[in-house]
Amino acid sequence: MTDAVPTRPFATATDTGSGGLQTFVTAGPSTIVADISVAQGGLDLGPDPHELVAAGLAACTTMTLRLYANRKGWTVSHMHVEVFSHFDKDQTPHERFERVISIEGDLTDEQLERLFEIAEKCPIHQLLTNGARVVTTVAGN
Repeated sequence: MTDAVPTRPFATATDTGSGGLQTFVTAGPSTIVADISVAQGGLDLGPDPHELVAAGLAACTTMTLRLYANRKGWTVSHMHVEVFSHFDKDQTPHERFERVISIEGDLTDEQLERLFEIAEKCPIHQLLTNGARVVTTVAGN
């Protein structure tokens, strides 16, 4: 069996052509502008690539928790996930993401504990902690 070719890429990035580092990023049906901060030479018109990865982790964690709570029939009135990035190349070669999860609802301590365990099973969390393989090919012109 061969790998199926997706009908559209998961994500694309295209230089805006406006100078600087502004990039149109399309993921699914949405397009946003990615950029870097003014201090780094950009115009700060959108999230930088690290912020996009952090956003993916936050979104996936929230969705994973909501799916699990719904499947269990648990009452969760509010969920909020924040992701902070810590990187000091002088201290470690690895970036560290800190994830802060807030959950409100009619939940027991055991249910809350289980939700925090489920957060560790979020697919993007798994991707970041287990690693991924990137294969690069050159498009034909």
